Amino acid sequence: MASSIIHLAVTNELTKRHKFKDTARLRFGAILPDAGDGKIGHLKKSVCGGSKKTYDFERFRMEFGDLMKTDDLYLGYYLHLIQDVCYRHFVYSRYKWNPSIPGNVEKLHRDYSVINNYVISKYHLKNDIKVPDHFESEAINGLCDFNTDWLTAAMTEYFKPTYDDDIFFFTREMADEYIAEAVETCLRELQAFEAGTGMIESLNNAWDNKVK
Repeated sequence: MASSIIHLAVTNELTKRHKFKDTARLRFGAILPDAGDGKIGHLKKSVCGGSKKTYDFERFRMEFGDLMKTDDLYLGYYLHLIQDVCYRHFVYSRYKWNPSIPGNVEKLHRDYSVINNYVISKYHLKNDIKVPDHFESEAINGLCDFNTDWLTAAMTEYFKPTYDDDIFFFTREMADEYIAEAVETCLRELQAFEAGTGMIESLNNAWDNKVK
């Protein structure tokens, strides 16, 4: 899925167009799923008799909907999932990404490393992510275990200068295109959340179980 740096870029753009209560907790929540226990942290589930997979948006809203209204950590976490399903549509449907070809996933992650500095500079990102005090008591830990030590170390690595190199698939132009679309998708979901109706549905965004 999208890199943590790209999730931060989307989140930074959202703060320019939507009023949040605590942007520090929002940003932490926006990358927290990447520190979770694999598929559990991203609330992936099988549907349609096991033939498809999707994100369990309904479960997250049921368990944390009240907290999403008052605590931006939970809102950021939810918006990360929204951005991920937007990314799936973007790279798989539009750009025909094929992760089943050996080496493609590793090459995509290398693309992220190459363009990190570009995204950081263009979207004015800072490595100011901090684990909230007493995070271990947060309700979100009921989902799975989170390796926050790994997360903070990974963010430090992502913000280090990187060398310029050829891009395999995910270009700087694609990053800009995706970020703009993800921002619009998240804004629509925020409006639906505030209205209490018309929010994204898991089944409508399911994909073939053979695809990662």
